[in-house]
Amino acid sequence: MPATAQAMRLDPWAAQYEGSIQIGDDAEAVSVDLKVEQDAWVALKPGARKAAPRLAFVDGVRRIEHRVLVADGDRTVYGLLGSFGVGAVHVHGAAKVGHEVLGRVLVTGGGLKRDPFMAYVPGGSPLRFEPRSEPENDPAVPVQGLQMAMRHTEAGLAERLSAEVDVVFLDGPLTFLTPAASGSVVGFVKRQLRNYLDPVAHALLPRLEVGERTPLFLIAGKEPRYSWYARIAHGRSIESALTGVVRLEAPAARGRDEARALADLSARELRRFASDSARDPRAPQNLYPIGGLEARLKHRLGDATVVRRAIEAQLHREVGA
Repeated sequence: MPATAQAMRLDPWAAQYEGSIQIGDDAEAVSVDLKVEQDAWVALKPGARKAAPRLAFVDGVRRIEHRVLVADGDRTVYGLLGSFGVGAVHVHGAAKVGHEVLGRVLVTGGGLKRDPFMAYVPGGSPLRFEPRSEPENDPAVPVQGLQMAMRHTEAGLAERLSAEVDVVFLDGPLTFLTPAASGSVVGFVKRQLRNYLDPVAHALLPRLEVGERTPLFLIAGKEPRYSWYARIAHGRSIESALTGVVRLEAPAARGRDEARALADLSARELRRFASDSARDPRAPQNLYPIGGLEARLKHRLGDATVVRRAIEAQLHREVGA
């Protein structure tokens, strides 16, 4: 059936409920080696730095503009129209935001191929939603497609910037980093979706002091990673003892010595970027550079109501054609 015959209609479930679908980038079954750096599982505190490193922080935001249902012969395909923004913050003395990339995608499941979708904002530039097809067909798949489009863009930007700075902190795990990537990129995982440590090793985490880290451990899998936990801040007394503890990771292909150096740098430097609960509801793990970048990118995506109305207006024109 040609794309022009595939009727697309809105899913009545409002887009703001997308937060109920949690997408995990890090769910593969893996084995873990806790003794790749040393036998003793104790807190490590790096020494003082010799010079201020050149840092970059890369992150992205995404937004579902509208869920859609596409009639394709005898079946109905789930989809969505979504937007994402990706950018970076350079920190070397002062902080500078740049490298912003905006993307809009029409994601459809079931392997369905579509043409780009165009929406028109009065007095503004046309909004072009590039087609992206996913093989499965269920309500969660379009969200995953939007997430993957954003994460691939983040990884590409992090790889390019790694040639310009000492280390790039990429918000999230390194799932989408290419194996041949050069330069130092560290995944910064602020939400703990799974536990990599046995109970004895895990007991060290709440005892970490600010600026301390665990020894390295090796996460096996398709792309092995060295990982470690570090405390960047203490939470309030009424909060979990793990508040302010983050997990970081570096590609194992870069070698254990580089991973150790990056682990020390992260434990030493990231504490100064920990956010405060008075300014960020995800404090202290949502670092100040990341929070500021997210706010800027959300603004760059445009007014959600205006975008939604432009989409609806275009669908009305298609229905009436």
